[in-house]
Amino acid sequence: MPFTEAVLAEVMRWKTIIPLNLMRYTLEDTELRGYFIPKHTHVLGILWAIDHDERIWGYDVHVFKPERFLSKDGKKIVKPEYAAPFSVGKRDCPGKSLAQIEVFLYVVAIFQKFMVQAPKGSNIDFESLLGLSQTPKRQDLCFKQRSTV
Repeated sequence: MPFTEAVLAEVMRWKTIIPLNLMRYTLEDTELRGYFIPKHTHVLGILWAIDHDERIWGYDVHVFKPERFLSKDGKKIVKPEYAAPFSVGKRDCPGKSLAQIEVFLYVVAIFQKFMVQAPKGSNIDFESLLGLSQTPKRQDLCFKQRSTV
């Protein structure tokens, strides 16, 4: 189970679903990591930049690598403080827990019952369309039922 959780965490990092966080507004003068932010400033967090920062994730930031979220022995899930697909703090996504449980259950159920492949002669395209959220490009996939034995 830790590897499945690590795969899901890496998908959310690798293909940041919501690249821009919600706009925030400072109520007072603020200093954040040496930067002065005046009172009444609109602040927009760019989650994609955090998820693709080589200083945080290493030189292979654009490589899909679930091991980033596993302990060295691979037996435990490790969530770095910068992994924040649902934002952070007291204003993070209120549906975060429900979303994580639902995604886990759906993905596990699909991959328990089916092998998902590209049609013969083609490859799965992992590029996404960018808008308010990143969505996969439309493509054909083959779902081959796994044997129940």
